[in-house]
Amino acid sequence: MQQLTPQDAVFLSMETPELPAHIGGLAFLNPTDGLDFSYDSFVEFIRDRLGPYDRFSWQLQEVPFGLDRPYWVRREGFDPADHLHQIAIPAPYSPEALGKLVGRIFERPLDRSRPLWEMTLIEGLPGGRYVLLWKMHHCMMDGASGANLSEQLFDLTPDAVRPVPAEIEDTARAGNPVDNRAIFERALRNAAELPRKQYKYIGDALKSVFSAWRPDRADADRTEPRPDNAEASPTAEASALAPRTPFNGIVGMHRGLAWSTVSLDEVKRIKNTLGTTVNDVILAITSGAMRDYLAARNELPEASLVASVPCSTRNANDTSLGNQVREMPVQWATHIEDPIERLLEIHEKATEAKQKAKDGESFDLIGMMSEALLPGALGLLMRAAAAAGDRIPLPANAVVSNVPMAPFPLYCASAHIEQVVPISLLAPTQGLNITVLSYCGELHFGIIHDPALVPDAWELAGRIPKSLQQLQQAVDRQLERDPDGS
Repeated sequence: MQQLTPQDAVFLSMETPELPAHIGGLAFLNPTDGLDFSYDSFVEFIRDRLGPYDRFSWQLQEVPFGLDRPYWVRREGFDPADHLHQIAIPAPYSPEALGKLVGRIFERPLDRSRPLWEMTLIEGLPGGRYVLLWKMHHCMMDGASGANLSEQLFDLTPDAVRPVPAEIEDTARAGNPVDNRAIFERALRNAAELPRKQYKYIGDALKSVFSAWRPDRADADRTEPRPDNAEASPTAEASALAPRTPFNGIVGMHRGLAWSTVSLDEVKRIKNTLGTTVNDVILAITSGAMRDYLAARNELPEASLVASVPCSTRNANDTSLGNQVREMPVQWATHIEDPIERLLEIHEKATEAKQKAKDGESFDLIGMMSEALLPGALGLLMRAAAAAGDRIPLPANAVVSNVPMAPFPLYCASAHIEQVVPISLLAPTQGLNITVLSYCGELHFGIIHDPALVPDAWELAGRIPKSLQQLQQAVDRQLERDPDGS
């Protein structure tokens, strides 16, 4: 019998009706001339590509009262076509209308009595184009393994033929339904391990608190001079919590989606010029956009916002499905006006956060939730957090994640993939999530949000390219003053 791993199971336990825990994306498809593309042909394509893989036929057998992690069991008579849908967007088409439609589809939780994934083919785009929307529960895979899954659906040429589909590495094996006696025996064994794990995470939490407040660091914070433009944020260093913004509150059940695109080459040019990373530049771009968005509404806090940045814990050659991730809080530097200084501050804080995680000085919240709490207890905790989202402390303002995909053109069911927009989930207190996917020389920003908390998400999306432009101009001015970077 195959239980869900502790980290896979946490994404089930944290799910509420208002906070479904699936992830997904949009692929904009342009059918290739001379090759058939229709809903019927797409159904046969999915049967061929996903039908051979057991994981897509698995469904849950949950443990009564949340006393233990659920089990994967095979679904008899599974047909991938049962998870495919077709819909047309009404005319006239606009990105805003598509984002609203996608939000309405995406906000609906997946049916736990069936395999936890579905796809919708959306018609009605200009030029005979389509959009493929997919939803997969986070307990099935994380962003990195989801990118590996794309190899099963996407091809290098429009007329690609795969007599034998590519292999998916998957160590998990589903079985037949488990009898109650075996379920409760294993539940007792797993529960016996909880005190040891709880003791470990209590120690980790105390270590993290001591690291953040140790006297030598406090003395350094008091004596080290600050840049002029950082004076307005005295609490950015001193507090481990994030300041509250309008999008940090009680998250409702409705979703909206907005998106934008920037050049990956320009991001890499800035990264290489200033000696940072692509992730640092992504954080700087989103920080500038968020700063301008909030400032235009007189809602920009004096203290820096905090971004929660997921980082993969999987080995470099590990392509297995399932979750291997932890989240890392990084100061977003929204209190700094100058774009270059903001990027360098983010680079410094991200480097410190990575080192803390490596040294065990930062608290692994996902690890604690997955290993030290019973699923039922975690579910109650998440419901309480969701109901009190406007009152509880904020560990971070929003999630900002980055997922790589192919740097070359891809095709799906013979149609050219013009653009891919990633879609993630929302957490208690966080009505905004920005996920970035690199594809074919561009970075695609997917902004999933609660429309009640972020009513003008398309304005925020539009500020992302402008933020990159501001950073480019600042770098160019610096190079003109100092061509050698001396």
